[in-house]
Amino acid sequence: LKNVIALGAGFIDGLKLGGNTKAALLRVGLLEMAKFCKIFFEGVESGTFMESCGMADLITTCYGGRNRKCAEVFAKLRLQDGSSDTFDPEECNRLWSKIENDMLNGQKLQGTPACKEVYLLLESRGLLESFPLFRTIYEVSFLGKGVASITEGIVVMDRQINGTLIVSKL
Repeated sequence: LKNVIALGAGFIDGLKLGGNTKAALLRVGLLEMAKFCKIFFEGVESGTFMESCGMADLITTCYGGRNRKCAEVFAKLRLQDGSSDTFDPEECNRLWSKIENDMLNGQKLQGTPACKEVYLLLESRGLLESFPLFRTIYEVSFLGKGVASITEGIVVMDRQINGTLIVSKL
C-alpha cells in the first residue's frame, strides 16, 4: 500500500506542488492505508501505523523510493509537450513500461501492480468512494486522468465533530 501512496507522492513532485501538499498526501495516504487494512485484515492494531513499520516506512518510500521517482517522471512526461494532460489508458500502460525499463535496470515497480489490485478490490466491494486517494492515484496512473487531479484525492471524509461529518479537501 505504501508503494501506491508513493505513486501519488511522485505525481506531487512532478507537478512541483511542494512539501505541504506532499505532507497532506502522506497524511491522507496513511489514513487510507489503515482503513484498508482494518477492513480487509483481522487483528490490525491502529498503533502499528505510527511505528517505524508504518509512518516512517511510508515517509521513506514517498521521499526516496523507486515508485516515487518513476511516478515523478511519469507526471513530467505527461506534462512536457504542452498537449492535453489526459491520456489514453493504453498509453498510460506503455509509459509505465518504458519508465520501468529505462530507469530500474531490471527491477520492477511494486506500486503499479498494487494500485491495480487495490482498485479492483475496492471496486468489487463498492468502496471506491471511501478511498478517494487510492481511487485518484489509479485514475491518473491507468485511466489517463489528468495528473493535476491528484489533489482531488487528498480528502479526509471520516472525521466527525459533534456528530457532524466533516469533509476536508486540500
